[in-house]
Amino acid sequence: MNLTNLLGLPDAFVAAVKNDPYTGGGDISATKLIDSPQRRVLYGKYKDFVVEDVSDRVWAVMGQAVHTVLERAGTSALVEERLFMEVNGWKLSGQFDRLHVADKTIQDWKVTTTYKAEGDESWTRQLNILRMLAIHNGHDIERLQVVAIFRDWQRSKAERDEKYPKSNVKIIEIPVWDNDFAMAYITERIQAHQAAVAGEQVECSDEERWYAGSTYALMKEGNKRATKVASTKEELGEVAKGFFIEERKGGYRRCEGYCEVAPFCPQLAREREQQEKLNA
Repeated sequence: MNLTNLLGLPDAFVAAVKNDPYTGGGDISATKLIDSPQRRVLYGKYKDFVVEDVSDRVWAVMGQAVHTVLERAGTSALVEERLFMEVNGWKLSGQFDRLHVADKTIQDWKVTTTYKAEGDESWTRQLNILRMLAIHNGHDIERLQVVAIFRDWQRSKAERDEKYPKSNVKIIEIPVWDNDFAMAYITERIQAHQAAVAGEQVECSDEERWYAGSTYALMKEGNKRATKVASTKEELGEVAKGFFIEERKGGYRRCEGYCEVAPFCPQLAREREQQEKLNA
């Protein structure tokens, strides 16, 4: 990984980014397990050529700061303990933020956006993996929670929008999977990553690429802002005089600006080549 500092951020921040305390352990972590096998393999192969700016790590550093505060909270909960178990020949690891033994609860703290105020599927997967790790290591866990700290929360929106979070912090209950279902998911993901390491082509799914489908905006002539946005033209109904429908093309948001190994991705290169042929 080659870190740049294009914005000239303070040396202390650059040092904080470089001194990432994450150590991992085992063959694969819970966080990596739920992510794309292809991305993991490509990063291992091209990490010396990957370029990232320290400004992209701002919120990751803020998250680490929250964890540092939790470590000195002085409660009876177990804090940031890394657990291991073997699955299909690989050692899986995972680290929870807080494990409340008496309440049988794993709690994970996340600095996130209000967009995820009702939870996120990746959180459900991550915490259920941590639950199985905890059970394997002798802890009885019946409840999973995310304590979400919203970095973009606005009081004015909270006052006028009933669906908007009422505070900049929210405890979100995470669904608990059946044990058999959880272990089947873990095993399937381990096998997918093992196949990618062995050289099989395990391409990224639409979900892993953050696919956003096309939307359709009802526009009034002369206005820049949409009157209404829908996922299909049919939802907009008959278009009155003075209005028109604008198609807003979807795409793979992660590939387009949030994947550090995109320049080395054969899947993306093939798709771009195919698109160039169509446009020729």
